[in-house]
Amino acid sequence: MAPENTLKGLRAAFDCGAELAEVDVRLSSDGCLVLMHDETVDRTTGGQGRIEDLTLDDLKALSVGGEPIPTLQDALSLAEAMGRSLVVEMKEEGLEELMLEALTKCRQQGSIVASFYHNSLLDLRELWEKKRHGEQLHTGIVIASLPIRPIDLAESARADMIFPARVSSSLFKAAHRQGIRVFPWIVNQEDQAAWLIKLGADGLVTDYPCRLRAVASAPPSETGKENCRYYPCHHFGEQDCTHCFCPLYPCRDDRLGKFVRTRKGKRVWTCIDCRLVHIPLVARYLSDNPGAKPDELMRLVPEGCQFGAANDAGTRGSIRSFQK
Repeated sequence: MAPENTLKGLRAAFDCGAELAEVDVRLSSDGCLVLMHDETVDRTTGGQGRIEDLTLDDLKALSVGGEPIPTLQDALSLAEAMGRSLVVEMKEEGLEELMLEALTKCRQQGSIVASFYHNSLLDLRELWEKKRHGEQLHTGIVIASLPIRPIDLAESARADMIFPARVSSSLFKAAHRQGIRVFPWIVNQEDQAAWLIKLGADGLVTDYPCRLRAVASAPPSETGKENCRYYPCHHFGEQDCTHCFCPLYPCRDDRLGKFVRTRKGKRVWTCIDCRLVHIPLVARYLSDNPGAKPDELMRLVPEGCQFGAANDAGTRGSIRSFQK
C-alpha cells in the first residue's frame, strides 16, 4: 500500500482503521532517531551505507519509494495529529534516553515501545519511572520463537506486552493471567486472524490493515460444541468443548498421537484422534489448571472412557491398566 517506515505508510495504515502503526528506529551518526528497518539504506533507498555512519542531512537527501526518510519525531507528530499511536521498535541497544525524550516531547501516552533487546526495554522502564513519575509506559518484548517460559521473559524485562512470531493457546492464557497482552506477528490472512482472535490475541500485527479490519472488529463469540469450526474439535458425544486449539499441543505423548511425514517429507506431530481435552471432567480441570500435563489429566479419565488413537486401537489398554 505504501513504502515501509514512511509517513505515507502511517497515513495508509491509519486510514484503514489501524489503532497503531509499527515503525523501526535506528540512530544516525549525529544522534537522531530515524525510521529504518535495516542496518543500511541499501535495500529501501537509492543510496548506500550504514545508518550509524550517515548524518541526518545525509539521510534526508535519500528517499524510500519517493518518500523522504522521516525521523521518529516526524512519525510521532503525525500519529498525534491523527489521534493514533505507534509501536516503536528499537532496532538497536542504547536508544533509551533518546526514546524517553521523544515520547515525552509528543506526550504519546498510547504508544508502545518494543524490541528484541529486552535489556533495553528494562533500562527504558527504569529511566521512565525515574523521570516520569506516575505516568504510564507500555513496552513489549519481541520474540521470534516460542520459548519455554515466554511470560518469564516479559516479566524480567518488566514489559506488559509480548509480540510473538509463534503462539500457542497456553501462551495467551498464561499471559492474561499475569496481565500481559499478546500481539502476534505477522498475520496477513483473514482465517488466521480469526483463529488467533478466537485463541485470545489482544491485537494483530499485519501488513494489510484494510484486509483484516472487519475480522478484527467482529465481536468475539463464545465457542461451544455447537459452533466450533476450528481444529481439533470433532464434536464427540458429550464433550465440553472449551479448547478450540489443544493447549497440550504438541504433547508428543504416543498414547495421544504420533509423528507422521507430510507429502514434502516434513515430520510433524498429529493428534487428530485424541479426545482427552474434550472429556468434560478433563476440560473443566484444564480450564482451572492450564499448566496440567497429560499424565495428570489421564488420571481423571473415567474407567472405560477412550481418549486417544493408540488407546482406541487397544495397544495401550484401558485407563485402569495405565494407572496401575
